[in-house]
Parts: sequence; C-alpha cells; structure tokens
Amino acid sequence: MSPSRTSIDPQVQDEHARKVLQRQIDGLPASSPATNSSSASARTVFAYATPFDVLLIAASTLSAIIAGALNPLLTVIYGLFVRSFQDHADGRDTGAALSSNVSEFTLYYVYLGIAEFVFIYIATVGFYHSGERITRNLRRAYLKATIRQNIAFFDSLNAGQATTHITSDMNVIQEGISSKIALCLTALATFISAVVISFIMYWKLALILISTAVLLAGAESVGGIFAVKYSKQSSAALSKGSAVAEEVISSIRHVNAFGIQKVMSQRYGAHLATAEKWGVKTRLAIAVMIGTINAVPYLSYGLAFWQGSRYVVSGEMSASSVVTTTMASIIGAFAVGRVAPSAESFIHSIAHAGVILKAIARRSPLDLFDTEGKQLASVLGDLELQNVSLVYPSRQTVEVLNRVNLQFPANKVTALVGASGCGKSSIIGLLERFYEPTGGVITLDGHQINDLNLNWLRQQMSYVNQEPLLFNRSIFANILLGLKDPAGPGSEKEAQKLVYNAARIANAHDLITALPQGYQTEVGAKGLQLSGGQRQRICIARAVISNPKILLLDEATSALDVRSERAVQLGLDLAAKDRTTIVIAHRLSTVRNADRIIVMSHGSVLERGSHDDLISQKGVYARLIETQQLGGVPEEEKNTILEEENMDVAILDEKADIVYVNEHHPERREVVAAETHTRPTFKTYLQVVGRLNRDEAPVIIAGLALCILAGFVIPAQSVFFAEAITAVSLPASHYPKLRDDVNFWCLIFLMIAIVAFIAWVGQGICFSYSTERLVHKARAESFRSILRQSVAFFDTKDHSSGALTSFLATAPTDLTGLSGAIIGAILTFVATIAAGIVLSLAIGWKLALVCTATIPVVTGCGYIRLRMLALFDSKVRKTHEEAAMYANEIVTAIRSVAALTLEAHVLEEYSVILATQAARSLRSILKASTLYAASQSFTFFGAALAFWFGGRLVSSDEYSMLQFYICFAALISGAQVAGAVFSYAPDMSKALHAGADLKTLFDLVPAIDTWNDSTSGSGTESSGRIEIVYASFRYPTRPERLVLDRFSVSIQPGQYVALVGASGSGKSTVIQLLVRFFDPTEGKIFVDGQDISQVNVNEYRRLVSLVSQEPTLYEGSIRDNLVLGTERDVSGEEIVQACKEANIYEFITSLPDGFATTVGTSGTLLSGGQKQRLSIARALLRKTKILLLDEATSALDSESERVVQEALDRVEKQRTTIAVAHRLSTIQHADLICVLDQGQVVERGTHAQLMGKRGAYHDLVQMQSLEQRRT
Repeated sequence: MSPSRTSIDPQVQDEHARKVLQRQIDGLPASSPATNSSSASARTVFAYATPFDVLLIAASTLSAIIAGALNPLLTVIYGLFVRSFQDHADGRDTGAALSSNVSEFTLYYVYLGIAEFVFIYIATVGFYHSGERITRNLRRAYLKATIRQNIAFFDSLNAGQATTHITSDMNVIQEGISSKIALCLTALATFISAVVISFIMYWKLALILISTAVLLAGAESVGGIFAVKYSKQSSAALSKGSAVAEEVISSIRHVNAFGIQKVMSQRYGAHLATAEKWGVKTRLAIAVMIGTINAVPYLSYGLAFWQGSRYVVSGEMSASSVVTTTMASIIGAFAVGRVAPSAESFIHSIAHAGVILKAIARRSPLDLFDTEGKQLASVLGDLELQNVSLVYPSRQTVEVLNRVNLQFPANKVTALVGASGCGKSSIIGLLERFYEPTGGVITLDGHQINDLNLNWLRQQMSYVNQEPLLFNRSIFANILLGLKDPAGPGSEKEAQKLVYNAARIANAHDLITALPQGYQTEVGAKGLQLSGGQRQRICIARAVISNPKILLLDEATSALDVRSERAVQLGLDLAAKDRTTIVIAHRLSTVRNADRIIVMSHGSVLERGSHDDLISQKGVYARLIETQQLGGVPEEEKNTILEEENMDVAILDEKADIVYVNEHHPERREVVAAETHTRPTFKTYLQVVGRLNRDEAPVIIAGLALCILAGFVIPAQSVFFAEAITAVSLPASHYPKLRDDVNFWCLIFLMIAIVAFIAWVGQGICFSYSTERLVHKARAESFRSILRQSVAFFDTKDHSSGALTSFLATAPTDLTGLSGAIIGAILTFVATIAAGIVLSLAIGWKLALVCTATIPVVTGCGYIRLRMLALFDSKVRKTHEEAAMYANEIVTAIRSVAALTLEAHVLEEYSVILATQAARSLRSILKASTLYAASQSFTFFGAALAFWFGGRLVSSDEYSMLQFYICFAALISGAQVAGAVFSYAPDMSKALHAGADLKTLFDLVPAIDTWNDSTSGSGTESSGRIEIVYASFRYPTRPERLVLDRFSVSIQPGQYVALVGASGSGKSTVIQLLVRFFDPTEGKIFVDGQDISQVNVNEYRRLVSLVSQEPTLYEGSIRDNLVLGTERDVSGEEIVQACKEANIYEFITSLPDGFATTVGTSGTLLSGGQKQRLSIARALLRKTKILLLDEATSALDSESERVVQEALDRVEKQRTTIAVAHRLSTIQHADLICVLDQGQVVERGTHAQLMGKRGAYHDLVQMQSLEQRRT
C-alpha cells in the first residue's frame, strides 16, 4: 500500500523547495494512467502474464467456456426425454420404443460427461497454474517497485503494510484470477449457451425470460459496486493494523520490559474494529446480491410456465419445448447463483489488485534501477556541499540544514561532530542521495551528484550506520553483501579471502572463527543472535570488503567496547588510506586523528579545523573534549598507551571475544517442547471457531436455520416443477384444468422466490456479522497470544516479525473458508441433498436408491481432492511465509539495502524463493484438478443412470411421469450440489490449516508467562535491593557456551552499579536476566529477598525500567511515546521535568507541534540521539525502584551525555541503578564497578580502588583517556 499522502506545508515558501518536496512525496508523474478502476485493475493484473501464461489462459478460457456451454445441453436431452415420456403416456409410443429412446438419449449424457471431464480438467489446471505464475510475477513486481522507491516514501510506509500486500493481498488476487475466474467463466458460458438454446426452442418465450439475466446482472453490478467500495476501506484499515503489529513484534523485548502488551493490543484492536465495520458492510452487500440471484430463478419458473402454457394452448410450442426453454434459462441463472459466493473472492481480488498496482505504478524520483546518468571513468573522491539546505518531506517545518558549505577532500578523513540533531547524519543521507536537498548542490569531483547514475554513485561509497543491521543469513553471506555484486567472486576461495580480510580489519575474524559454525553461523533476524558490538564489527567488515573510494561512518564504533573500538579504529585508520572518509562520532577519541574536524550545531557549521587547531581555539570542540575526560590516570601511563597505538591489529588482545554470546537470543527450551503442531482437522477447526464465536452463537444458530430453510427450497421446487410439467403437458382439450393448475403452481413459485430471498439474505446478514467477528477475534486473540510469548519465541526463524505479521494477515482470513457465504452455501447444499433423498424415497424408493448412489461417488471425489489440497496448501503456505519473511526483512532494512545497492540481488533471491514454491505446487495442482473434474462430470453420468433406470420403470408402467420427475429433480440436483460443494475445497483446506495453526498458537504456554497470575509474591513495594547468587546461564541455542559462570553480586538499595568489559563478556545478559526475559539455568536472583522467578512477572517488571542501546519508539506523537508503559496518570509538569532531565525538552519545544509531533514509524523521523533521550525520559517517568541502563548514552553527543548523566546521577540516589557502559567516563562515579570477562567478575570496586589495582579496569581506562593523545 502506498503511504498516506502528505501535503506541502504552507510555510515552505521557496518554489524550488516545494517542487523537490512534492517530488519526493508523490513520485514522478506516472507514465501511464493510474489504475484506479476495478476493470483497469483486472486488466493490468494480466499484464504480468508471460506469452506462455497467455497461451495457458487462452486454452483454459476456451475449455471453461466449452465446459460451461455443455451444461445447458442437458436441457435439450431432458426435453427429448419429456417428449418420449409424454408420447408413451398418450399411447403414441410403446414401452419398447420408449426404452429404445431412453437408451439412445442416455448415451448422449455419457458423451457429455466425458467431454465435461476433459474441459473442466484443462480449465482448472490452466487457471490454477497461470494464476500462480502471474501472481508470482506480481509479487516480484511489487517488491521491485517498493525497493526502488526513494527513502522519503518509507517514512510513512511500514514493513507490516508491505508484508500484508505481498501475502494476504496477493493470496486474494491469486485466488480471484485462478479458481474463482474459472467458475465465473464457466457460469457465463453456461448462461450464454442456455440463452442460445432457449431462443432456438422458441424465441418469444426466450425473449421474455431474458429478463432473468437483466435482474441478475443488475443485482451483481449494484452489489459489486458497494462491495468493492467497502472492501477497499476494510483493506486500508487492515494495512494500518499490520503496520502496528510489525512495529510491536519487531521490538518485542521493549514491549515485554515495559509491560505494554495490553496497550499495543488495544492499538491494534482499534484498526481491527474499523476493518470489521467495513467488512460487515461488504458482506451485507454481497448477501443481498446472493439473495436476489437465488430468488430470481423461481420467478423465472413461474413466468415461464405461465406464459409457456399459453403458447402450448395456441399450438406455438410443445410442452417439451416449454420445459427445455425453461430449464435452459434456469440452469443459466442457477449457474450464476452457484458462483455467487465466489464473487466475494473475485470482488476482493479486484479491490486488492487496484491497491497493489497503484503502488507499482509510482515512479520514484531516486530510482536505483534507472540506467540514466553519468558514470565517471575514475573517481578521486572530492565531495563538496555548496549552499546546501535540507527539509525532510515528513517534517517540513524544520530546516535541518541551512545553506551549508563543506568540502571533503579526496583521500582525507573528515569528521563531523556536534549535538544530536544538528544535521550530521543528514549530510550522510544527502551524499547517499537518500533525500534531495531543497537548496544548493552537491558535487563529486566537480560533477553534480544528481547528474550521476544513482546505482553507480552508491557503489563508490560504503556506509556503516549507528544502528547495525544484519540480514537473516550466515555471517559469511552478510559480509559478502558488501561487494558491488555479492555473487561476483569467481571462486569460493576468492570470496573466502575477501571476507576473511575484511573481518580482520574489523577485528571480527577471531570472534567468528570461535563460533561452532564459524563464518556459516546464522545471525538470525536483524542479526539479533549476536551482541550489538559483534553486529557492529560485521557491518564494518561488510563496508570495507568492497574497498570503496568513499567511506561513510555514522557512529560506526558506538556499540563497541574499549578494546574492540581501539582495534577496529586502527583497522579503519588503515582502511581510510587512499580514500575519502567521512566520520560521524560522539566519542571524540575516535576522530582526534582526522585530517579535519567539522563542528556543527542546528544545521550550520560552527568550527572547522584539525584537532589541535580546534583545541587551541578553546571553543565548542574544546568544551566537548573536556566533558569526555577520565580522571585518575597517571601521566606516564597515558604516554605508555600512546606508544602502543602503532601495534598491529593482529596482535591485539582478542581473548574477550572468543566466547560467543548470543545476548539477544532467549531461553526457549520450554517453548520448543510445548509447540507441538496441531493437525488440520474439522474437530480442531470447530474448537477454534467455537472458542472465538461463542458470543455470536445465537446469530450463527439463526443463520444455520435459514440455511436449512434455503436448502429445502430446491427439493420443494422439484415437486412443484414436476407438477408444473404435468400440468403444461395436459392436452389442449383440458384447457380450463391446464390454466388453473399452471396458475396455481406459478403462484407457488412466486412464494418460493420470496422464501428463498428471505432465507439467503437472512443467512447472509447473520454470517456477515459472525464471520467478521470471527476474523476480528482471531486476529486480536492471535496478536495477544503472540505478545504473551516470552522473548524465547521470537528468535527462531519461523517466528520473525515478518513471519508473524504475515500469519496475522493470512490465517484469520483463511479461517473464513468455512464460514460466511461459503459455509452458508455448504450447509444449504447439505440440506438440499438430505431433503431430496427423503422426498425421493417417499415418492419412489427404487429410483431414489439408484440416484442416491451417485451422491457418495461425487462426494468421495471431492473429499479426496480436499485432502490433497490440504497437503498442497501446507507446502505452499510454508513457501509463501518464507517469501513474506524475506520481503519483510528487505523492506525493514531498506536503508541498508539502498546503501549496499542490493536491490537487484534481493530481487533475484526473492525470485528463487518464489520459483521453489511454483515447482512444489504444479504436481499437486494436476492431481487435485483430476478429482475436481471427476466430481463435476459425475453429474452427467448420474443423470444418465437416473434416466436409464427411470426410463425402464416408466416404460414398464411401474412409475408415473410425476414420480420420475420428482425423484430426478430432487436427487440429480442434489448430486450437482454435492459437486458444487467441493468447488470450495481450496477455501475449506485453507480454513482447516488456519484453524490448526491458530490452535497451536493459542495453546502455546511460555515458560515466563505474562498471563499467569498464580505466582506468589508481589512487587508493588520494593526497596530495590538485588542479590544475584551464583547465576550461570547458557543460551539454549548455544548450550556449549557458558555465558555467565556462577556470577554473584549484592546490590544495596540506591546503589549505582556498573558492568564493564568486552563485547560478549555477559554484561547485557545480566540485564536481560534482571528484566526476566529468561531465567538463569543455575543460581537465583533475589529482589528484596524474594526469588524473582516466584514473583508475578508483570508485578515485578513494574519495578524495573530499561533503557537499551537501541532505542525503541512507536508510531504516534512524542507524548504518546513518553507515557507508554506508565500506568499511572502523568501530569504535564512531570513530562516536562523528565524531558529536561533527559536534555530533550528544548528540542521538543522547538518543533511546531511540540509534544504532539509525530515520530514516524519506529521513530524514523528522529535522529538516534533524539530517540535515545526520549527513551531515557520515558524510563525516568516510570519512577521505578530499579533502573537498568544498557549503553543508555552511547548514541548521545558529549553535551547531551553530560546533561543526561547528571540527571541520572541525581535520580540514582533514589533508586537502584545497574548500568552497562563502554564509555567509562559515564560510570566512573559508580558505587560499584564490576569488570566481566567470559561471564565472570574478574574485578570489582570503585573507580579509585580499581585504578589502584592497576588491573583490567585500569587498562580499559588507559585506552579511553583523551589527555596527552594529541598528535
């Protein structure tokens, strides 16, 4: 779905700026008319068909038309039977002659049955296969259209919306252009064939009965218009809901830590309520349409016999011609009626296609697939900004850059420093052409970069972001993605050499080789199976592997510990040689050796020069330096560390990184044990539906009663139809009786039409409400059940945010495959069969038994087809989920994809996933289509058997014509209905699987259960005393690695305890144990003397506030995000005070909308530092007794860090604080500092005490000291 349209703010006065912003918001003018209409949508979908698909569709269309056209031919043969029976009854033919005629006519039925089987098979296989191929092309086109968009497009598009379009919407489209279109074409051909036959029989009566078609077409047209309109509204609401779901699931640790599951469920539920409202209206429109379609044929019966009797009396028609004309018209009408439930799917597919095609049609102003633009023969690397201004399209009232002039000389290192939000990262974004400047120009070697080919330009640069993001694949594959062509290395040995060298530069080689799977270790979704520092080093390796001419480092070492930072910095210093390097950093120790340092503030340049020049000026830079000083280091020892800077990267101390720590991968032993997948059975389905639709039971019961009533209509009309045939077959000499009888039965047909309309519309109303409630509750309950799971659940590949968002989009919808219009049709058909059998047995048991025998054969074929489709759907579903997960990952990481120019590569990988699914499905389609064709052709064979045996009974005068007509009409229509039931087999199969998947989720009980209120103890009152006693921990996925080894610490109320050490030493694991993301495998954790594993987890987490190194914000206003997780009423004064303490208040008040400013999806409209300060303010607002800080100030500039640290120092006196930090300046005043190495505490004490020991902490301090390190 395209993001919601943003208008240009009136405050943007400059015309050029307005055009630039408008271009980024709306894209370039479309090269073709927008596809807004439904018909245009349907036509354009087929534009994605290949020549083979067109040939397949043509053959399938022709076959479907022939198959449909054959059906009315039954009426011609039926008319011949009627004439023969009448001749025999009138004494014109002997019993032998009748028997001979019956045998001849029976063969006609057999021939039609064989032809029907062949053509139905071809049509079904062709449409299913071509539908899948076309949708595969459409999926690829949508992903391509999405990833080629400019970054501004994604400021208002959530990955969840993209996932919904590529899964749920595409599934609806595929269904609409395969099985449903086949049914529609067959029905249309049946109708046309019926009309032709009717006109051949007698044009006057046929012309009168054509009014049936007009009524049906009008009903479908009006119903379709309203259904499409309402369906679009429902789809839009669901897309917004999917955006919320993806945002929440992707930040599940934050959701758990702050206990906001209920709040987020309510936010998700609000969108579901809107979707339900429009969904009910959609189904009501379709219900009225279906009711009309089912009532009109009975009106046509009455009209046909009433007018036909007059033609018979006048000698213009025979009784058999009246019957043939009438039945042909009715078969055409009923064909349309039978396909009516499928109209719902087809209408939905058209509506969804319009949204998809509109997104595909958007032309990006910054299109990486565009081949236009210059490519320079050689690149020196001189970059220059000339009077550059920048306003973001999503925040037009804030000028981020104001006429900036900057030069980045070739082969030099230029550093950008300054407060968060001053425009540093915006310059990187402009150089990468993520956004367009609203004023000025940017040049590379004297050429304006907007004249250069975008793909080529980005390939000259490598970009490392401050929020490291890896893709869900192996470490080796992740690093290889940094090449211009990831498939480029000619041999595996060459690729290995490139990857290993890049990893060594990033100080990651030894860390990687220590893992059990080495470079083939899977990193998980977003790389979360690695610690932040480990991910950062792999990102750096990915950046340097391509040996770029321009290197862009945005806080590239912010997540690293002291040793790793120093080692990586040396590697980057080496990598920076002979290339233009632009560094953004808050740790000024990493940029002191830069050739030039630029100090920025509020989008302007304040100072520029070398480190020494700026220090001598004693300006802003000098003050920033002072705030990062560490005390307590003897002068001579600072000199010692300077002498060590020239050491080779290979001999650095890497011991701390040998232990692999999956600091984000949770405990899941209990979860895995509990997750036994439920088999897809009707019993399971009924259990799930019964649980969800319990409150709607009275409405469902009413709907079922109306279904039974609708089902009785067909057997009842068979009696009336037989009586009408008998009446119209009377000799003209019996005119008074003929007219009286015909008039009476025509009046009965009118009454049946009214009953049918009430029954069908009534059940439609009931099921519209109950079905939409079912979908709503299924989605809401699924979302709640997902949020119930402990963090263990979410690190498996099958439970990534993309997979779960896809599940929420598809499974509840698939659950309706046995509800609503479909279950109404199925139950009606069952009632029809049952009533027909009872009636026939009462009228003529011999013929009834023979005709009834055909029903199990048809039903058996349908059941076997259903079982095959269930197996087929399960395989295809898994592949579709894999494709959805991949697409979600790509859209979520779109900035990384764009910076790495991976668009063509990811499209190729996505195509391979789709091709794998196609290969699996064709064989199943062939088998299932065979059985479906058999079930449809058995209608002809059943009719042949009935006429052959019935003819023998009539010719021997054992049965009357009336008995034969009633039994035949009741049972053969029942057999036809049995075949029609299994046209919904795909929907039924999906429903059964959805029911099984939902039951599996609903029954899943996590080890740490937020729904469990049975645990003892209460955390409402606490002093904040913490004791960790001999805690050991192994991640279940890496049981061979001991992350914490008998870790113990005692923390008194109000103490400030710091955890320091190398990446992977276990620091963040301690934090996660304290938040109870999982429990220690050995040992205990006590808070106020209570074992926290025995305290209600929700009560306990209300005592704890967590600020992690990767800040999390949600779509909404700044105020909404600040109060999130705070259950008490928060006053405006409290919010202002917390924001001041977090040094974010001035920034908020500088925005036009202040606290009402929207932060964008996942806070994308704010800088990393701004998001971090808001996260800190949010934690302070909770006023908990325990504050956990995991690199809480790593993303802050020096001034913000100083102010925030002072605020934290003040509140630390009122609560117990445990902080993980790499910047030792932030924790030097801690009451207790614990130095961790390989999961153990190797040193503990105050800053002064540890400096006196001259041990591990002393060495870390030396490395971070800034004094005496001037070059």
